[in-house]
Amino acid sequence: MAVWLITYGVAAVVWRAVTGKTWLDALAFAGLVAVVNMVAQWVASRAKKKAAVRDG
Repeated sequence: MAVWLITYGVAAVVWRAVTGKTWLDALAFAGLVAVVNMVAQWVASRAKKKAAVRDG
């Protein structure tokens, strides 16, 4: 959990520094990155399970 917080915190700081937008925009960006990451991991785990079932 701490690694996630650090990673997304750094993403928010970089987004703020690069774009110059508000901190709220930066935090929204970090939240979006977190959600996309969780969905990607979920999709990958589903694909692994389906592949394992097909392989027997």
